[in-house]
Formats: sequence, C-alpha cells, structure tokens
Amino acid sequence: MIERLITPQMAEAAKASPSRLLAFAEIEYENGWIRLHTGHGEREYNGQTYLGVGEFAGVGKVSENDKNTRSRANFSLKLLDLSLFTELLNFRPIGHDFYMHLVAYDENRRIIDGTDYVIDGYVVDYEAVRGDEAKSIPAVAKLAVSDWMERWAQPTEAAKTTDNAQQAMYPGDRFFDLVEIIAGSPLSALPTKSNYSGPRGGTRTNKGFNSER
Repeated sequence: MIERLITPQMAEAAKASPSRLLAFAEIEYENGWIRLHTGHGEREYNGQTYLGVGEFAGVGKVSENDKNTRSRANFSLKLLDLSLFTELLNFRPIGHDFYMHLVAYDENRRIIDGTDYVIDGYVVDYEAVRGDEAKSIPAVAKLAVSDWMERWAQPTEAAKTTDNAQQAMYPGDRFFDLVEIIAGSPLSALPTKSNYSGPRGGTRTNKGFNSER
C-alpha cells in the first residue's frame, strides 16, 4: 500500500476494523462511468454514487517507486449473475481511465477522512473468466491498471512520421529512420539534386527566356 497517502486517522480506522477503510473505484465506460466500492450498499462520495461489491472485489498490491518506470496494479470482480457476465464479455475497457480513492469511516459509518486518486491511471489489460452458475462458481473480471508513465512512454498516435511510431505499428520498417536527422539539420547541410536545368539553349530573364544565338 502507498503508506504516505494513509493518514493517521485512516490508519486508526483500519486498525479498529478493516471494513472502516474502503476503496472507491471509477472505471470509464463507453456510455459513462462505472463506480464501485469494497463495502456494501450504495454510498455517496464526492457527489457520486458508488455501488458496494463487498467480498466480490479484489484489489492487488498497490505500490509506487521513485524511478522513471511504470507501476501496475491488479483488480478483480467476481459475479454470480450470468446476465452480468454477458455484459462483461462485451466490456472493452483497455485504454480507458481508472481512478481509485481510499475513504475512512467512523464506527457510525460516517466519513472521517479520505485520499483521492491513490491510483490515477488507465486499463492496460482485461480478461473475463467464465464461471459456473449451477455450481456457484463466480465469473471473474480481471483488470490490470498502469500509471501515466506507461502511457507517456508510448509513441503518440498523432506522430505518424517518426521512427518510433512507425516501429510501434510496423516493427522492422525503417521508412522514417532518418526523419529526426533531417529535421535537425540545416538545409545547406543536406544533399540536394535537381533535374531541372532550364529550357535548352536559353537563359531565364524577368520577361521570359531569350534564345542564345
């Protein structure tokens, strides 16, 4: 867990009862947002309504580092409802934003503290595993979420004329391998060739061509 984001008040709440420290997740969907929390029932946070999934939610280890490398976290959601699993099969969240907040409650289930955007990233991998409703074996949706470092390291889709972008789309294609060199060199340093030598037997003037006799 990212300890520096856990305030003393939040730590005390979690120590008193793990159910008093909840994770609130927001997942960007095609037609809006899916908002879930690790408790039970519906809860309001920052003006939004979150649906509780309780023990059906799984949160992997969340960590950070001080190096320029990506950080990933894994999340899972178990479902016994076959109709919901059918929706999961049509769910394509890769590339969509994912946020997670931590919220602490007192013994009367009132919010006493919270840390927003403990995770501010996007979905990089997704898998839906079929269960068995007759045997009460739940289906599982698995998400892998990465931070901005991984997105930043990817070549931008708009940069179609860079070697990095070309290599990302077509590995081994060297069509743009000299673009950076050409762009950073003065025109006078670049080799040029022209097939135009003017009209045969004449010289250019402001009024046109005069024949040389």
